[in-house]
Amino acid sequence: MAGDWVIDLGHSRIKWARAANDGLLDQAGSSPVDQPGPLETLLLNSPGDRVWASAQSRPETVDWLSALARERGLELTVLATGNVELPVAPAYAGLGSDRWLAMQWPWQQTGSALCVIDCGTALTVDVIDDDGRHRGGWIMAGLATARASLLAKAPGLPRLPAAARAEEHPARDSTQAIVSGTALQLAGAIERAVDAAAAELGTDPAVWITGGDAAAIMPMTRIQATTDEHLVLRGLAMTVNRC
Repeated sequence: MAGDWVIDLGHSRIKWARAANDGLLDQAGSSPVDQPGPLETLLLNSPGDRVWASAQSRPETVDWLSALARERGLELTVLATGNVELPVAPAYAGLGSDRWLAMQWPWQQTGSALCVIDCGTALTVDVIDDDGRHRGGWIMAGLATARASLLAKAPGLPRLPAAARAEEHPARDSTQAIVSGTALQLAGAIERAVDAAAAELGTDPAVWITGGDAAAIMPMTRIQATTDEHLVLRGLAMTVNRC
């Protein structure tokens, strides 16, 4: 299949897709960051292709991808924040490349003030004004991270079943109280961040959301948001014709 590879090397997952003409060509795939076999198989069958990657953590994963690229003759570019001219420039040096890339597609689609929220290992909120300027944002522990931290600090609390779902009403057992309470905590933080962004911007921003925990958190908020699970990949796709 024609098109370049775009790869999001995240804190806990790897996501990938084919891209061309500023967009994604086909459905993206993903795997845990410590189980990159599916992506390796795809790249082993793509000698000579171009690969564009965002890598905000885990240098060992970058080393693995770099070695694979050398072995297969892949042309690898690891994007650093701001080293390609995209519509939204970062507000400060050191902004994570995932946050920077995730802002690009929503701004291109919206063209007005917005917040971009990523519900992953870390939960981030970024603010863009009506002129397309990044005003900064917030970083907080994501849902799984908050739960793991709580259980590590309070080992007497019950372990959480994988299938546990957050509920809005008060819990009647400790397991459900942790599941719902941590989701409610982040739902409240998101609402407060969007309110603060509106005060900063002088207008109610559109809200875009991505990340694996969005489905668990957002139903507990009053916020109407556009959900897109591939915002980092879409941002990467926008770099393909700009380098």
